[in-house]
Amino acid sequence: MTIRMYIVRHAQPANQEQGYTGGPNYPLGKLGMEQAACVGEQFANWLPLDVIYSSTLQRALQTAEAIHKKRSVPWYVYPALSETDRRGWPLMRELVGAGSYQVHAEEAAANKAAQSEHYPLLSKVGELFPGVQRGRDFNWPDIWHPALEAETREKTYDRARRVMATIRKIHEGTDVTIAIVCHAAFGSVMLNELLGCDPCDHNRFSFSHAAIARVDIEDDDSVSLRLLNYVGHLRPEMVTEGLEL
Repeated sequence: MTIRMYIVRHAQPANQEQGYTGGPNYPLGKLGMEQAACVGEQFANWLPLDVIYSSTLQRALQTAEAIHKKRSVPWYVYPALSETDRRGWPLMRELVGAGSYQVHAEEAAANKAAQSEHYPLLSKVGELFPGVQRGRDFNWPDIWHPALEAETREKTYDRARRVMATIRKIHEGTDVTIAIVCHAAFGSVMLNELLGCDPCDHNRFSFSHAAIARVDIEDDDSVSLRLLNYVGHLRPEMVTEGLEL
């Protein structure tokens, strides 16, 4: 039995287009919506697909929604698949060494909690994105976003390990194809974990916007990388980020 796991980066968000005036948890922009539609078409042509998992951030939800519209399979949302601030890891490491990390993390979480109007409650996501369900086997609070603030590299890699362990447990002993819609840095961390690479601060595995990777996981725990940064579903002028890394 094989778990065929497609890891999809969200399409281009609106904050990377001129004139964006919105707040955090930004949606897809115009180009991003076009990229997401292309992702949906790609998965309409790739058979089979059994389940979708996505980050709770709006740009990932909109990208997953484009797949779900083409493939009416179960769709689960997990805060644990949300992005991390990998560029902040060196500072977090310094704060840990100085003994001031905990205070910083609590302040960062409080600041994020104050932005709650931009982050829907986990229990309300399904009202905004019909068809999505709250992810199984994860114990996340309804106010989910503060816990992701000020992550160290170690916490991020641990989160990726828990995500992979949970998903593998859910699908243990089955032949299944899944799509995981997440983010550039966290997608790279997951590939690091799946392929047994040493942790690093940079994105070892590149993801353009709306790019797709695939790994196959066998019952004997062997893992094969089948695709990396696949953008064949996008016209050349639609490809943004990732190719230069």
